[in-house]
Amino acid sequence: MAAAWQSLRHFWNGLSTAQRIGLFAGTAAVVAVTGWLLSIATRPEMQVLFTNLDPHDAAAIVEKLKERAIPYELSQEGRTIRVPAAHLHETRLALAAQGLPQRSIVGYEIFDKASLGMSDFVQKLNYRRALEGELARTISTLEEVEQARVHLVIPEPTLFEQEQKKPTASVILRLKDGRSLSRLNVAGIQHLVASSVEGLEPVDVTVVDQRGRLLSEHTAAPGSVASLSQAQYELQQRVDQYLTAKVQSLLDNILGVGNAVVRVTAELDFTQVERTREDYDAERQAIRSEQTISEEQRSGDTAGSATLPMSQRRNTIVNYEIPRTIERLTTAPGVIKRLTVAALINGTTRLVQEGGQPKRIVVPRSAEELEKLSEIIKNAVGYDPARNDQVSVASMPFETVEEPPPPRAWYELSPEQWVRTIVILIAMVLGLWALRNLLRSPLLRPHLEAPTELPRAALPSPLLPTLPSAEVPSLPPGEEEALPAAEERKALEERIRRRLAEAEAVSEETILAEELRERLRSHIQQKPHEAARIIRLLLSEES
Repeated sequence: MAAAWQSLRHFWNGLSTAQRIGLFAGTAAVVAVTGWLLSIATRPEMQVLFTNLDPHDAAAIVEKLKERAIPYELSQEGRTIRVPAAHLHETRLALAAQGLPQRSIVGYEIFDKASLGMSDFVQKLNYRRALEGELARTISTLEEVEQARVHLVIPEPTLFEQEQKKPTASVILRLKDGRSLSRLNVAGIQHLVASSVEGLEPVDVTVVDQRGRLLSEHTAAPGSVASLSQAQYELQQRVDQYLTAKVQSLLDNILGVGNAVVRVTAELDFTQVERTREDYDAERQAIRSEQTISEEQRSGDTAGSATLPMSQRRNTIVNYEIPRTIERLTTAPGVIKRLTVAALINGTTRLVQEGGQPKRIVVPRSAEELEKLSEIIKNAVGYDPARNDQVSVASMPFETVEEPPPPRAWYELSPEQWVRTIVILIAMVLGLWALRNLLRSPLLRPHLEAPTELPRAALPSPLLPTLPSAEVPSLPPGEEEALPAAEERKALEERIRRRLAEAEAVSEETILAEELRERLRSHIQQKPHEAARIIRLLLSEES
Protein backbone atom coordinates (compact mmCIF):
# COMPACT_ATOMS: atom_id res chain seq x y z
CA MET A 1 0.00 0.00 0.00
CA ALA A 2 2.82 2.35 0.90
CA ALA A 3 4.64 1.51 -2.34
CA ALA A 4 1.54 2.25 -4.35
CA TRP A 5 1.07 5.54 -2.52
CA GLN A 6 4.72 6.46 -3.11
CA SER A 7 4.47 5.65 -6.80
CA LEU A 8 1.28 7.69 -7.08
CA ARG A 9 2.88 10.60 -5.26
CA HIS A 10 5.97 10.35 -7.45
CA PHE A 11 3.70 10.36 -10.53
CA TRP A 12 1.81 13.43 -9.26
CA ASN A 13 4.99 15.33 -8.46
CA GLY A 14 6.29 14.61 -11.96
CA LEU A 15 3.30 16.33 -13.61
CA SER A 16 3.30 19.97 -14.61
CA THR A 17 0.52 22.42 -13.74
CA ALA A 18 -1.08 22.10 -17.17
CA GLN A 19 -0.97 18.30 -16.97
CA ARG A 20 -2.59 18.35 -13.52
CA ILE A 21 -5.40 20.63 -14.79
CA GLY A 22 -5.93 18.38 -17.81
CA LEU A 23 -6.06 15.30 -15.57
CA PHE A 24 -8.71 16.93 -13.33
CA ALA A 25 -10.78 18.05 -16.37
CA GLY A 26 -10.61 14.61 -18.01
CA THR A 27 -11.62 12.86 -14.77
CA ALA A 28 -14.57 15.23 -14.29
CA ALA A 29 -15.69 14.70 -17.89
CA VAL A 30 -15.54 10.91 -17.53
CA VAL A 31 -17.54 11.05 -14.29
CA ALA A 32 -20.17 13.34 -15.84
CA VAL A 33 -20.61 11.18 -18.95
CA THR A 34 -20.80 8.03 -16.83
CA GLY A 35 -23.44 9.57 -14.58
CA TRP A 36 -25.44 10.75 -17.60
CA LEU A 37 -25.37 7.29 -19.17
CA LEU A 38 -26.40 5.69 -15.87
CA SER A 39 -29.29 8.13 -15.52
CA ILE A 40 -30.49 7.26 -19.04
CA ALA A 41 -30.16 3.54 -18.39
CA THR A 42 -32.02 3.67 -15.06
CA ARG A 43 -34.69 6.17 -16.14
CA PRO A 44 -38.13 4.51 -16.54
CA GLU A 45 -39.76 4.37 -19.96
CA MET A 46 -42.17 7.28 -20.36
CA GLN A 47 -45.35 6.89 -22.41
CA VAL A 48 -48.04 9.36 -23.42
CA LEU A 49 -50.83 9.69 -20.89
CA PHE A 50 -52.86 12.37 -22.69
CA THR A 51 -52.20 14.64 -25.65
CA ASN A 52 -53.76 17.81 -27.09
CA LEU A 53 -54.93 18.83 -23.64
CA ASP A 54 -56.62 22.07 -22.77
CA PRO A 55 -54.51 24.18 -20.36
CA HIS A 56 -57.16 23.84 -17.61
CA ASP A 57 -57.29 20.06 -17.98
CA ALA A 58 -53.49 19.84 -18.08
CA ALA A 59 -53.20 21.83 -14.84
CA ALA A 60 -55.78 19.65 -13.12
CA ILE A 61 -54.07 16.43 -14.25
CA VAL A 62 -50.64 17.66 -13.09
CA GLU A 63 -52.08 18.42 -9.64
CA LYS A 64 -53.49 14.90 -9.42
CA LEU A 65 -50.14 13.39 -10.46
CA LYS A 66 -48.34 15.41 -7.79
CA GLU A 67 -50.80 14.20 -5.16
CA ARG A 68 -50.13 10.58 -6.18
CA ALA A 69 -46.33 11.20 -6.37
CA ILE A 70 -46.18 9.96 -9.96
CA PRO A 71 -43.31 11.38 -12.04
CA TYR A 72 -44.35 13.07 -15.28
CA GLU A 73 -42.97 14.94 -18.27
CA LEU A 74 -44.53 17.82 -20.22
CA SER A 75 -44.06 18.50 -23.92
CA GLN A 76 -45.71 20.43 -26.77
CA GLU A 77 -46.10 23.53 -24.62
CA GLY A 78 -47.72 21.54 -21.82
CA ARG A 79 -50.37 19.93 -24.02
CA THR A 80 -48.88 16.42 -23.79
CA ILE A 81 -48.21 14.59 -20.52
CA ARG A 82 -46.03 11.47 -20.22
CA VAL A 83 -45.82 9.12 -17.24
CA PRO A 84 -43.84 5.92 -16.57
CA ALA A 85 -45.14 2.94 -18.49
CA ALA A 86 -45.73 1.00 -15.25
CA HIS A 87 -48.26 3.62 -14.04
CA LEU A 88 -49.88 4.43 -17.40
CA HIS A 89 -53.11 2.42 -17.33
CA GLU A 90 -53.67 2.77 -13.59
CA THR A 91 -53.26 6.54 -13.75
CA ARG A 92 -55.52 6.86 -16.77
CA LEU A 93 -58.31 4.91 -15.05
CA ALA A 94 -57.93 6.90 -11.84
CA LEU A 95 -58.15 10.21 -13.68
CA ALA A 96 -61.13 9.01 -15.71
CA ALA A 97 -62.93 8.13 -12.47
CA GLN A 98 -62.45 11.76 -11.42
CA GLY A 99 -63.78 13.09 -14.74
CA LEU A 100 -60.45 14.11 -16.24
CA PRO A 101 -59.75 15.25 -18.80
CA GLN A 102 -62.90 17.27 -19.31
CA ARG A 103 -61.42 19.17 -22.28
CA SER A 104 -63.18 22.22 -20.79
CA ILE A 105 -66.29 21.32 -22.82
CA VAL A 106 -69.52 20.79 -20.94
CA GLY A 107 -71.98 18.32 -22.43
CA TYR A 108 -75.15 16.70 -21.18
CA GLU A 109 -73.38 15.81 -17.96
CA ILE A 110 -74.29 19.30 -16.80
CA PHE A 111 -77.71 17.89 -15.86
CA ASP A 112 -76.21 15.19 -13.62
CA LYS A 113 -76.15 17.63 -10.70
CA ALA A 114 -79.36 19.53 -11.30
CA SER A 115 -80.91 21.32 -8.31
CA LEU A 116 -84.62 21.51 -7.60
CA GLY A 117 -84.69 25.29 -7.28
CA MET A 118 -83.30 25.93 -10.78
CA SER A 119 -85.24 28.51 -12.76
CA ASP A 120 -86.54 28.05 -16.27
CA PHE A 121 -83.96 30.51 -17.65
CA VAL A 122 -81.08 28.53 -16.13
CA GLN A 123 -82.53 25.30 -17.49
CA LYS A 124 -82.64 26.72 -21.02
CA LEU A 125 -79.15 28.15 -20.67
CA ASN A 126 -77.78 24.81 -19.48
CA TYR A 127 -79.51 23.02 -22.33
CA ARG A 128 -77.91 25.33 -24.87
CA ARG A 129 -74.49 24.89 -23.22
CA ALA A 130 -74.90 21.12 -23.25
CA LEU A 131 -75.97 21.13 -26.91
CA GLU A 132 -73.00 23.32 -27.87
CA GLY A 133 -70.61 21.06 -25.98
CA GLU A 134 -71.95 17.86 -27.53
CA LEU A 135 -71.74 19.34 -31.03
CA ALA A 136 -68.16 20.51 -30.37
CA ARG A 137 -67.16 17.03 -29.18
CA THR A 138 -68.73 15.44 -32.23
CA ILE A 139 -67.01 17.81 -34.66
CA SER A 140 -63.67 17.28 -32.85
CA THR A 141 -63.78 13.61 -33.76
CA LEU A 142 -63.14 14.47 -37.42
CA GLU A 143 -59.68 13.52 -38.62
CA GLU A 144 -58.69 17.03 -39.78
CA VAL A 145 -60.08 18.87 -36.73
CA GLU A 146 -58.02 19.28 -33.58
CA GLN A 147 -60.46 21.35 -31.56
CA ALA A 148 -63.93 22.80 -32.18
CA ARG A 149 -66.23 25.25 -30.51
CA VAL A 150 -69.90 25.86 -31.33
CA HIS A 151 -72.07 28.90 -30.58
CA LEU A 152 -75.85 28.67 -30.95
CA VAL A 153 -78.38 31.49 -31.06
CA ILE A 154 -81.87 30.12 -30.43
CA PRO A 155 -84.53 32.88 -30.37
CA GLU A 156 -87.44 32.72 -28.00
CA PRO A 157 -90.72 31.53 -29.54
CA THR A 158 -93.20 34.27 -30.44
CA LEU A 159 -96.95 34.36 -30.66
CA PHE A 160 -97.09 35.05 -34.40
CA GLU A 161 -95.21 32.90 -36.86
CA GLN A 162 -94.23 35.81 -39.13
CA GLU A 163 -92.44 37.42 -36.20
CA GLN A 164 -90.46 34.30 -35.34
CA LYS A 165 -86.72 34.66 -35.97
CA LYS A 166 -84.62 31.83 -37.32
CA PRO A 167 -81.88 30.25 -35.20
CA THR A 168 -78.25 30.68 -36.26
CA ALA A 169 -74.98 29.00 -35.37
CA SER A 170 -71.25 29.56 -35.73
CA VAL A 171 -68.49 26.96 -35.59
CA ILE A 172 -64.83 27.76 -34.88
CA LEU A 173 -62.37 25.03 -35.88
CA ARG A 174 -58.73 24.55 -34.95
CA LEU A 175 -57.31 22.41 -37.72
CA LYS A 176 -54.30 20.16 -37.35
CA ASP A 177 -50.99 21.27 -38.80
CA GLY A 178 -50.87 20.78 -42.55
CA ARG A 179 -54.52 19.67 -42.79
CA SER A 180 -57.42 21.40 -44.52
CA LEU A 181 -61.14 20.86 -45.05
CA SER A 182 -62.77 20.43 -48.43
CA ARG A 183 -66.09 21.94 -49.41
CA LEU A 184 -67.79 18.64 -48.77
CA ASN A 185 -66.37 18.47 -45.23
CA VAL A 186 -67.54 22.00 -44.47
CA ALA A 187 -70.98 21.25 -45.90
CA GLY A 188 -71.10 18.13 -43.75
CA ILE A 189 -70.38 20.17 -40.61
CA GLN A 190 -73.08 22.67 -41.57
CA HIS A 191 -75.68 19.94 -42.08
CA LEU A 192 -74.60 18.21 -38.85
CA VAL A 193 -75.19 21.34 -36.78
CA ALA A 194 -78.40 22.20 -38.64
CA SER A 195 -79.82 18.73 -38.07
CA SER A 196 -79.17 19.00 -34.32
CA VAL A 197 -81.05 22.26 -33.78
CA GLU A 198 -84.75 22.60 -34.50
CA GLY A 199 -85.51 25.10 -37.26
CA LEU A 200 -81.85 25.70 -38.17
CA GLU A 201 -80.92 25.67 -41.86
CA PRO A 202 -77.43 24.76 -43.17
CA VAL A 203 -77.12 28.19 -44.83
CA ASP A 204 -77.39 29.80 -41.36
CA VAL A 205 -74.31 27.95 -40.03
CA THR A 206 -71.03 29.86 -40.34
CA VAL A 207 -67.74 27.92 -40.19
CA VAL A 208 -64.35 29.62 -39.68
CA ASP A 209 -60.90 28.30 -38.82
CA GLN A 210 -58.36 29.40 -36.21
CA ARG A 211 -56.95 32.03 -38.58
CA GLY A 212 -60.31 33.70 -39.10
CA ARG A 213 -60.77 32.45 -42.66
CA LEU A 214 -64.36 31.81 -43.72
CA LEU A 215 -64.71 28.17 -44.73
CA SER A 216 -68.45 28.07 -45.34
CA GLU A 217 -69.86 29.63 -48.46
CA HIS A 218 -73.28 31.15 -48.89
CA THR A 219 -75.26 28.28 -50.38
CA ALA A 220 -78.75 28.64 -51.72
CA ALA A 221 -81.62 26.76 -50.20
CA PRO A 222 -82.07 23.24 -51.58
CA GLY A 223 -84.55 23.16 -54.46
CA SER A 224 -84.36 26.87 -55.16
CA VAL A 225 -83.55 28.32 -58.57
CA ALA A 226 -80.16 29.57 -57.35
CA SER A 227 -79.27 26.14 -56.00
CA LEU A 228 -80.21 24.47 -59.30
CA SER A 229 -78.21 27.02 -61.32
CA GLN A 230 -75.11 26.42 -59.16
CA ALA A 231 -75.46 22.66 -59.51
CA GLN A 232 -75.84 22.96 -63.27
CA TYR A 233 -72.79 25.20 -63.53
CA GLU A 234 -70.68 22.77 -61.49
CA LEU A 235 -71.89 19.86 -63.61
CA GLN A 236 -70.93 21.66 -66.83
CA GLN A 237 -67.49 22.45 -65.40
CA ARG A 238 -66.91 18.81 -64.49
CA VAL A 239 -67.92 17.67 -67.98
CA ASP A 240 -65.57 20.23 -69.59
CA GLN A 241 -62.69 19.22 -67.35
CA TYR A 242 -63.29 15.52 -67.92
CA LEU A 243 -63.34 15.79 -71.72
CA THR A 244 -60.37 18.20 -71.75
CA ALA A 245 -58.24 15.89 -69.60
CA LYS A 246 -59.26 12.94 -71.75
CA VAL A 247 -58.10 14.56 -75.01
CA GLN A 248 -55.05 16.23 -73.42
CA SER A 249 -53.65 12.96 -72.08
CA LEU A 250 -54.19 11.35 -75.48
CA LEU A 251 -52.30 14.07 -77.35
CA ASP A 252 -49.52 14.20 -74.75
CA ASN A 253 -48.79 10.53 -75.36
CA ILE A 254 -48.71 11.12 -79.13
CA LEU A 255 -46.93 14.49 -79.44
CA GLY A 256 -45.15 14.74 -76.12
CA VAL A 257 -45.95 16.80 -73.06
CA GLY A 258 -46.22 20.51 -73.79
CA ASN A 259 -46.80 20.19 -77.55
CA ALA A 260 -50.60 20.38 -77.46
CA VAL A 261 -53.21 22.57 -75.76
CA VAL A 262 -56.85 21.44 -75.74
CA ARG A 263 -60.01 23.21 -74.62
CA VAL A 264 -63.44 21.57 -74.66
CA THR A 265 -66.73 23.37 -74.14
CA ALA A 266 -69.80 21.23 -73.59
CA GLU A 267 -73.23 22.75 -73.92
CA LEU A 268 -75.60 20.78 -71.71
CA ASP A 269 -79.37 20.69 -71.95
CA PHE A 270 -80.89 20.98 -68.49
CA THR A 271 -84.46 21.07 -69.77
CA GLN A 272 -86.54 18.35 -68.17
CA VAL A 273 -89.25 17.24 -70.68
CA GLU A 274 -91.99 14.72 -70.06
CA ARG A 275 -93.93 13.51 -73.15
CA THR A 276 -96.99 11.24 -73.34
CA ARG A 277 -97.78 9.60 -76.69
CA GLU A 278 -100.89 7.51 -77.49
CA ASP A 279 -101.04 5.52 -80.76
CA TYR A 280 -104.09 3.68 -82.25
CA ASP A 281 -103.87 0.77 -84.71
CA ALA A 282 -107.00 0.82 -86.89
CA GLU A 283 -106.08 -2.33 -88.77
CA ARG A 284 -106.11 -4.49 -85.71
CA GLN A 285 -109.60 -4.66 -84.20
CA ALA A 286 -111.19 -6.97 -81.69
CA ILE A 287 -114.87 -7.41 -80.79
CA ARG A 288 -115.34 -6.11 -77.35
CA SER A 289 -119.17 -6.68 -77.07
CA GLU A 290 -122.14 -7.62 -79.36
CA GLN A 291 -125.87 -7.02 -78.75
CA THR A 292 -128.75 -8.27 -80.98
CA ILE A 293 -132.40 -7.05 -80.57
CA SER A 294 -135.29 -8.86 -82.48
CA GLU A 295 -138.90 -7.59 -82.65
CA GLU A 296 -142.04 -9.34 -84.13
CA GLN A 297 -145.43 -7.65 -84.60
CA ARG A 298 -148.83 -9.08 -85.82
CA SER A 299 -152.06 -7.20 -86.41
CA GLY A 300 -155.72 -8.66 -87.01
CA ASP A 301 -159.44 -7.62 -87.33
CA THR A 302 -161.42 -8.95 -84.44
CA ALA A 303 -164.81 -8.32 -86.01
CA GLY A 304 -164.33 -10.15 -89.25
CA SER A 305 -161.65 -12.48 -87.96
CA ALA A 306 -159.45 -11.50 -90.80
CA THR A 307 -155.68 -12.08 -90.37
CA LEU A 308 -153.10 -9.49 -91.50
CA PRO A 309 -149.47 -10.24 -92.33
CA MET A 310 -146.78 -10.21 -89.45
CA SER A 311 -143.83 -7.63 -89.34
CA GLN A 312 -140.36 -8.40 -87.87
CA ARG A 313 -137.35 -6.11 -86.95
CA ARG A 314 -133.85 -7.13 -85.86
CA ASN A 315 -131.16 -4.74 -84.48
CA THR A 316 -127.58 -5.84 -83.83
CA ILE A 317 -125.02 -3.67 -81.96
CA VAL A 318 -121.30 -4.74 -82.09
CA ASN A 319 -118.58 -2.86 -80.07
CA TYR A 320 -115.00 -3.20 -81.34
CA GLU A 321 -111.83 -2.54 -79.30
CA ILE A 322 -109.11 -0.69 -81.25
CA PRO A 323 -105.55 -1.39 -79.90
CA ARG A 324 -103.69 1.66 -78.63
CA THR A 325 -100.19 2.32 -77.21
CA ILE A 326 -99.52 4.90 -74.45
CA GLU A 327 -95.83 5.96 -74.11
CA ARG A 328 -94.52 8.42 -71.52
CA LEU A 329 -91.01 9.85 -72.17
CA THR A 330 -89.04 11.82 -69.58
CA THR A 331 -85.78 13.45 -70.68
CA ALA A 332 -83.20 13.63 -67.89
CA PRO A 333 -81.41 17.01 -67.50
CA GLY A 334 -77.72 17.29 -68.26
CA VAL A 335 -77.69 15.72 -71.72
CA ILE A 336 -74.91 16.97 -73.99
CA LYS A 337 -76.47 19.29 -76.50
CA ARG A 338 -73.37 20.41 -78.38
CA LEU A 339 -69.59 20.02 -78.17
CA THR A 340 -66.92 22.48 -79.24
CA VAL A 341 -63.30 21.34 -79.24
CA ALA A 342 -60.27 23.55 -79.96
CA ALA A 343 -56.77 22.09 -80.15
CA LEU A 344 -53.48 23.91 -80.79
CA ILE A 345 -50.62 21.71 -81.97
CA ASN A 346 -47.01 22.82 -81.79
CA GLY A 347 -44.91 22.47 -84.95
CA THR A 348 -41.87 20.25 -85.36
CA THR A 349 -38.39 21.62 -84.64
CA ARG A 350 -35.61 21.26 -87.21
CA LEU A 351 -31.99 22.39 -87.45
CA VAL A 352 -30.96 24.19 -90.64
CA GLN A 353 -27.69 25.77 -91.73
CA GLU A 354 -27.96 29.51 -92.17
CA GLY A 355 -24.75 31.42 -92.88
CA GLY A 356 -22.67 28.47 -91.77
CA GLN A 357 -24.37 28.47 -88.37
CA PRO A 358 -27.01 25.95 -87.22
CA LYS A 359 -30.38 27.53 -86.56
CA ARG A 360 -33.45 26.01 -84.99
CA ILE A 361 -36.74 26.60 -86.85
CA VAL A 362 -40.30 25.43 -86.26
CA VAL A 363 -42.05 23.76 -89.19
CA PRO A 364 -45.87 23.58 -89.14
CA ARG A 365 -47.37 20.13 -89.26
CA SER A 366 -48.80 18.78 -92.48
CA ALA A 367 -52.49 18.76 -93.35
CA GLU A 368 -52.56 14.95 -93.32
CA GLU A 369 -51.19 14.83 -89.78
CA LEU A 370 -53.68 17.43 -88.61
CA GLU A 371 -56.50 15.46 -90.21
CA LYS A 372 -55.45 12.32 -88.36
CA LEU A 373 -55.27 14.21 -85.07
CA SER A 374 -58.71 15.66 -85.75
CA GLU A 375 -60.17 12.18 -86.27
CA ILE A 376 -58.55 11.00 -83.03
CA ILE A 377 -60.05 13.93 -81.11
CA LYS A 378 -63.51 13.32 -82.59
CA ASN A 379 -63.44 9.70 -81.52
CA ALA A 380 -62.23 10.63 -78.04
CA VAL A 381 -65.02 13.14 -77.28
CA GLY A 382 -67.80 11.24 -79.06
CA TYR A 383 -68.28 13.56 -82.01
CA ASP A 384 -71.88 13.59 -83.34
CA PRO A 385 -72.66 15.56 -86.54
CA ALA A 386 -76.37 15.53 -85.65
CA ARG A 387 -75.63 17.77 -82.66
CA ASN A 388 -73.68 20.19 -84.84
CA ASP A 389 -70.44 19.47 -82.94
CA GLN A 390 -67.32 21.32 -84.01
CA VAL A 391 -63.68 20.25 -83.76
CA SER A 392 -60.93 22.71 -84.71
CA VAL A 393 -57.27 21.62 -84.90
CA ALA A 394 -54.56 24.10 -85.88
CA SER A 395 -50.77 23.95 -85.97
CA MET A 396 -49.01 26.99 -84.56
CA PRO A 397 -45.51 27.49 -83.12
CA PHE A 398 -45.48 27.77 -79.34
CA GLU A 399 -43.59 30.53 -77.58
CA THR A 400 -41.24 28.71 -75.24
CA VAL A 401 -39.49 31.73 -73.70
CA GLU A 402 -40.25 31.70 -70.02
CA GLU A 403 -40.93 34.98 -68.30
CA PRO A 404 -38.68 35.70 -65.34
CA PRO A 405 -40.47 35.08 -62.08
CA PRO A 406 -41.25 38.17 -60.01
CA PRO A 407 -38.78 38.85 -57.22
CA ARG A 408 -39.83 37.36 -53.96
CA ALA A 409 -39.53 38.95 -50.55
CA TRP A 410 -36.94 37.70 -48.10
CA TYR A 411 -39.58 35.93 -45.99
CA GLU A 412 -40.81 33.99 -49.06
CA LEU A 413 -37.48 32.26 -49.72
CA SER A 414 -37.48 28.49 -49.92
CA PRO A 415 -35.54 26.41 -47.35
CA GLU A 416 -32.85 25.65 -49.95
CA GLN A 417 -32.35 29.38 -50.58
CA TRP A 418 -32.17 30.06 -46.86
CA VAL A 419 -29.48 27.37 -46.48
CA ARG A 420 -27.54 28.77 -49.46
CA THR A 421 -27.72 32.31 -48.04
CA ILE A 422 -26.53 31.17 -44.60
CA VAL A 423 -23.64 29.20 -46.14
CA ILE A 424 -22.59 32.27 -48.16
CA LEU A 425 -22.66 34.47 -45.04
CA ILE A 426 -20.60 31.93 -43.09
CA ALA A 427 -18.10 31.72 -45.96
CA MET A 428 -17.81 35.52 -46.03
CA VAL A 429 -17.19 35.67 -42.27
CA LEU A 430 -14.57 32.91 -42.48
CA GLY A 431 -12.91 34.68 -45.43
CA LEU A 432 -12.69 37.97 -43.51
CA TRP A 433 -11.32 36.15 -40.48
CA ALA A 434 -8.69 34.37 -42.60
CA LEU A 435 -7.71 37.66 -44.29
CA ARG A 436 -7.34 39.31 -40.89
CA ASN A 437 -5.08 36.51 -39.63
CA LEU A 438 -3.05 36.67 -42.84
CA LEU A 439 -2.49 40.40 -42.48
CA ARG A 440 -1.40 39.90 -38.87
CA SER A 441 0.93 36.98 -39.66
CA PRO A 442 4.66 37.42 -38.95
CA LEU A 443 5.57 36.77 -42.58
CA LEU A 444 3.36 39.47 -44.10
CA ARG A 445 3.18 42.07 -41.35
CA PRO A 446 6.77 43.44 -41.84
CA HIS A 447 5.98 44.21 -45.48
CA LEU A 448 2.92 46.22 -44.53
CA GLU A 449 4.45 48.23 -41.66
CA ALA A 450 6.67 51.26 -42.17
CA PRO A 451 10.42 50.43 -41.91
CA THR A 452 12.14 51.50 -38.71
CA GLU A 453 15.52 53.17 -38.96
CA LEU A 454 18.35 51.09 -37.55
CA PRO A 455 21.63 52.72 -36.58
CA ARG A 456 24.49 51.69 -38.81
CA ALA A 457 26.62 51.16 -35.71
CA ALA A 458 24.25 48.40 -34.61
CA LEU A 459 25.44 46.24 -37.53
CA PRO A 460 28.99 44.90 -37.88
CA SER A 461 30.88 46.24 -40.85
CA PRO A 462 31.68 42.77 -42.24
CA LEU A 463 27.95 41.97 -42.48
CA LEU A 464 26.82 45.13 -44.32
CA PRO A 465 29.52 46.09 -46.75
CA THR A 466 27.26 47.27 -49.60
CA LEU A 467 24.04 48.62 -48.02
CA PRO A 468 22.89 51.81 -49.72
CA SER A 469 22.51 54.95 -47.74
CA ALA A 470 18.80 55.20 -48.60
CA GLU A 471 18.00 51.92 -46.85
CA VAL A 472 20.40 52.14 -43.87
CA PRO A 473 20.71 55.73 -42.79
CA SER A 474 24.01 57.10 -41.49
CA LEU A 475 24.70 57.60 -37.80
CA PRO A 476 24.61 60.99 -36.21
CA PRO A 477 27.96 62.73 -35.86
CA GLY A 478 29.99 61.60 -32.87
CA GLU A 479 28.05 58.35 -32.30
CA GLU A 480 30.68 56.19 -34.00
CA GLU A 481 33.28 57.28 -31.44
CA ALA A 482 30.98 56.49 -28.54
CA LEU A 483 32.51 53.77 -26.31
CA PRO A 484 30.96 51.91 -23.41
CA ALA A 485 31.73 52.85 -19.80
CA ALA A 486 34.98 51.71 -18.14
CA GLU A 487 33.43 49.03 -15.95
CA GLU A 488 31.33 47.64 -18.77
CA ARG A 489 34.41 47.66 -21.03
CA LYS A 490 36.45 45.70 -18.51
CA ALA A 491 33.72 43.07 -18.15
CA LEU A 492 33.42 42.94 -21.90
CA GLU A 493 37.19 42.46 -22.29
CA GLU A 494 37.18 39.63 -19.81
CA ARG A 495 34.28 37.91 -21.60
CA ILE A 496 36.00 38.35 -24.96
CA ARG A 497 39.27 36.91 -23.60
CA ARG A 498 37.42 33.85 -22.40
CA ARG A 499 35.58 33.35 -25.67
CA LEU A 500 38.61 34.10 -27.87
CA ALA A 501 41.10 31.78 -26.25
CA GLU A 502 43.07 31.41 -29.45
CA ALA A 503 43.59 35.14 -29.88
CA GLU A 504 46.94 36.43 -28.61
CA ALA A 505 45.75 39.91 -27.75
CA VAL A 506 42.50 41.79 -27.63
CA SER A 507 42.51 44.72 -29.98
CA GLU A 508 40.20 47.73 -30.08
CA GLU A 509 38.59 46.49 -33.28
CA THR A 510 37.67 43.20 -31.62
CA ILE A 511 36.03 45.00 -28.68
CA LEU A 512 34.10 47.27 -31.04
CA ALA A 513 32.91 44.31 -33.13
CA GLU A 514 31.77 42.48 -30.00
CA GLU A 515 29.90 45.57 -28.82
CA LEU A 516 28.18 45.83 -32.17
CA ARG A 517 27.15 42.16 -31.95
CA GLU A 518 25.68 42.77 -28.50
CA ARG A 519 23.65 45.72 -29.81
CA LEU A 520 22.52 43.68 -32.82
CA ARG A 521 21.45 40.77 -30.61
CA SER A 522 19.48 43.11 -28.34
CA HIS A 523 17.82 44.76 -31.34
CA ILE A 524 16.84 41.37 -32.76
CA GLN A 525 15.29 40.30 -29.47
CA GLN A 526 13.32 43.53 -29.17
CA LYS A 527 12.16 43.77 -32.83
CA PRO A 528 12.35 40.35 -34.50
CA HIS A 529 10.12 41.36 -37.44
CA GLU A 530 12.43 44.18 -38.52
CA ALA A 531 15.47 41.94 -38.11
CA ALA A 532 13.91 39.28 -40.30
CA ARG A 533 13.12 41.91 -42.93
CA ILE A 534 16.74 43.12 -42.95
CA ILE A 535 18.08 39.57 -43.24
CA ARG A 536 15.79 38.83 -46.19
CA LEU A 537 16.97 42.10 -47.78
CA LEU A 538 20.61 41.08 -47.38
CA LEU A 539 19.97 37.63 -48.82
CA SER A 540 18.17 39.12 -51.82
CA GLU A 541 21.08 41.50 -52.50
CA GLU A 542 23.68 38.73 -52.27
CA SER A 543 21.76 36.60 -54.72
